[in-house]
Amino acid sequence: MRILLACLLVAFAPWSGAQLKKDLPKEPSGLQCADCGVVRSVRTLTKELRGADTTDDARQSGLVASVPLGKGGGKPEAGSSTRVGKDAIATSESWEIIVRMEDGRMRVLNVTQRPDVREGDKVLVEPNGRLTLRAD
Repeated sequence: MRILLACLLVAFAPWSGAQLKKDLPKEPSGLQCADCGVVRSVRTLTKELRGADTTDDARQSGLVASVPLGKGGGKPEAGSSTRVGKDAIATSESWEIIVRMEDGRMRVLNVTQRPDVREGDKVLVEPNGRLTLRAD
């Protein structure tokens, strides 16, 4: 009886070891970074400034002359600094960056300085909203 039991243990030992290895969870091949992603788009947003966002009309700073150059540039103007050039529209630029995170989420970041990233760049989104290029 002991001999039969020993033969059975020897016969099934490789199978049971292989089965145990198969049942163990596999180690992840690439660890995911919760703050890592790929830039999907970078858009420039232009906003027209009106009213209080432009210059202060109450303060005059002196005499200004404007002489347009080139064909059809208009007529020369002279006057106070608050009147000359008043027809020009003041604008501000900002950028909208869309990042697809490694876990599938989408993040939209709005920045006021021209970003150093382009579509397709791998980035790390820092807690303060800054983007850092990744080397991998």
